[in-house]
Amino acid sequence: MEDRAATRSTLEHLILLEDYLRYGVRSGREVPPEPEPSAEADDIQARALSEATIRAGTPAPSSAPTSSAGAPSADRQAALGAIEARVKACAACALSQTRSRTVFGQGVPAPELLVIGEGPGAEEDRQGLPFVGASGKLLDKMLAAIGLSRETNCYIGNIVKCRPPNNREPSPTERNACIGYLRAQIEILRPRFILCVGRTAAHGLLEMTDPISRLRGRSFQFEGIPVRITFHPSALLRDASLKRPVWEDLKQLRALMDSPPGERAASGGLVSFPDSANFSSGEG
Repeated sequence: MEDRAATRSTLEHLILLEDYLRYGVRSGREVPPEPEPSAEADDIQARALSEATIRAGTPAPSSAPTSSAGAPSADRQAALGAIEARVKACAACALSQTRSRTVFGQGVPAPELLVIGEGPGAEEDRQGLPFVGASGKLLDKMLAAIGLSRETNCYIGNIVKCRPPNNREPSPTERNACIGYLRAQIEILRPRFILCVGRTAAHGLLEMTDPISRLRGRSFQFEGIPVRITFHPSALLRDASLKRPVWEDLKQLRALMDSPPGERAASGGLVSFPDSANFSSGEG
């Protein structure tokens, strides 16, 4: 029984991934209702899983017990692992030819906050993890200043999963080739809130072209999830004067996260925080 539940859950996530990569949205396809337990039914389901796994390019799941009810952590981790395997094999754009490693994401499987950046840098490309260089250290301090961490309540990802050469901005073609993976991640993670750091992340997720000066301080929605936008940590490393506006953005995000759902106005709101941020814009 548990094996059938695990198989059904894997099939559902493979269909989800195929939808986002092929159509960019959920198609509404569903796994057919499970038949009454029988040896023949088990054989049919096993063949269906094998065929779906081959199409998606992902390994078959183990027989470890999982449950689809409420999308528990183990189930989400398995679904994320299936998508990550597809990312590692991806050659949909030219970035696959120059990468050292793909950078899928890092954090908890049921996050309060999903942080979305632009793409991996040199250090991320070497380690295969997001935001681990100087910008990553600063991002960790920014999150800690409002009680958040990738270790306990956040997940961190990027618009593209491979490093653009010389850290250039990913092209529209590269973003479009990769955005399906991010959408599938969001569908599985179902974060309570999303923070886009930088113009490229905001444009890629929300399909907008406004300058970041017009995006900051406003609340948006992605698939029903509140989205806020601030500067990328690397911008603070280049220009310390951005530290104050980023702190204001973080205070508004924290206020939004702490407010009851019915009171989440588009403008967010401020809570009582220190006048100065307790994160440093230095590289240490």
